[in-house]
Amino acid sequence: MRHLSTTVALKKIGKQSGRARSNRRQEVRVHESKVCRYSLCESIKSEWVVIEQGEVYSLDRSEQGILVMMGSRPRNRQLLELHVPRTRWEYAVNLYEVQWTKILPVESHGNLFLVGCRLLLGASRYRAFYVV
Repeated sequence: MRHLSTTVALKKIGKQSGRARSNRRQEVRVHESKVCRYSLCESIKSEWVVIEQGEVYSLDRSEQGILVMMGSRPRNRQLLELHVPRTRWEYAVNLYEVQWTKILPVESHGNLFLVGCRLLLGASRYRAFYVV
């Protein structure tokens, strides 16, 4: 599982994401900085297969989409399942389709990727309890 460090390059990302993508849709965007678990999925011979898991950093969302930062580059039209924290114990599972990616070079981390996604199926809520 890949973990994404989110402490580097957030100022640069905020400037680029707001400037470069602001005219792409008419929907209101909400700034939402959260670390989310993800699974990249594909359909192989009518079977749903998870090909990668890890963490992404959500930057903003709208009613029909989300902008995330990832450590790997998904392909366009690939399915991205996000587990978004709502409270300490409650999560929402959403299914997105990757619409575009943009490379974001970061000296200390190599390349990170801005990923714009369109919502396909959303907001199934569940509670997670962990034994300490």
